[in-house]
Amino acid sequence: MKKTILETILNPRTLSVCFQPIFRVKDGSRQVDSLEALIRGPRHSNFSRADILFDYVRRKRAEAEVDQSCLIAICEAAVDLPQDMRLNVNVHASTLGHRSGFVDIFRREAKKRSLAFERFTLEIVEHAPTCNIPELSNSIAELRSSGVRIALDDVGLGQSNYRMMLDCAPDYFKVDAYFVRGLAEDSKRRAVIESLVALANALGSAVVAEAPGSEEDICQLLKLGVELMQANILCAAMPVQELQRLGLVGKPNASAATVAENRVMPELEYRRLHAQMAAGHTIYT
Repeated sequence: MKKTILETILNPRTLSVCFQPIFRVKDGSRQVDSLEALIRGPRHSNFSRADILFDYVRRKRAEAEVDQSCLIAICEAAVDLPQDMRLNVNVHASTLGHRSGFVDIFRREAKKRSLAFERFTLEIVEHAPTCNIPELSNSIAELRSSGVRIALDDVGLGQSNYRMMLDCAPDYFKVDAYFVRGLAEDSKRRAVIESLVALANALGSAVVAEAPGSEEDICQLLKLGVELMQANILCAAMPVQELQRLGLVGKPNASAATVAENRVMPELEYRRLHAQMAAGHTIYT
């Protein structure tokens, strides 16, 4: 009997995982702070694109089931990473807010592969206007008690609003690309970022800027007090093996000193890598 599209997606083995570094840009160097795990759907199908995949999942109201499948695929891929490399994992607020069992599954899958809970940051994504806030808060509290950090994704757009900031009390504000790209030429965007940095500081959070589009945007972010950045111009999303080949991520058994050395990219080396990627040597997006 032929499987439905949803049944295929719910099989973690049909999903592939890419990782995109989040860099800390400071004092002339760009250091890999953590990696965001990004899911790609079944190969050779329309659902290999993440936007199409998750739009379909939301229309089917299957966020919780697919979040669990994605988590299993990510944990399996994370086995090839150094043991102290921090990982960001996306999860829908509705998954955490409706007794889906996600936290228990998360704990089981991480333990099965000897992945320390303290390595993880959960990026909360919210596309629905309502959520069971008490249950969401309970799930977040349970995760935090195990050492997991919390990020609020797409800050500034959609449902990632002031209420979610207060209810989730995120460790990180991930500012949506809409406000970051073109920052250098737009004083209004700079005003928005400046206000979000001030709010994050007041709430004890850090700001991560998504998708700066130019070196000028990066310079403006630094002037506004943002050091954490994630963007294709810094490094595209790619499989862990490609990150290791480029020297951005160590092998699972690498010494702590070797891993730390690999994560720091001086400005000159960054420019060489960026030129290499622009020339098409890295094809992942």
